[in-house]
Amino acid sequence: LSILHVLYDGFKNPKYAPCPLLTNMVMAGKLGVKSGEGFYDYSESRKAEKVSTQFRKA
Repeated sequence: LSILHVLYDGFKNPKYAPCPLLTNMVMAGKLGVKSGEGFYDYSESRKAEKVSTQFRKA
């Protein structure tokens, strides 16, 4: 996310603007392996990664 902010500030190109979903995930503290959950759930182990419950199809 921080790299996207740097790229967007430097180039002023909208293709480098961070998407709202990524921004919301970071603000919620869902940082992937670092926090144990993000787009995937890493709570059991890194090898057993599975899609996080909020992104599973019903």
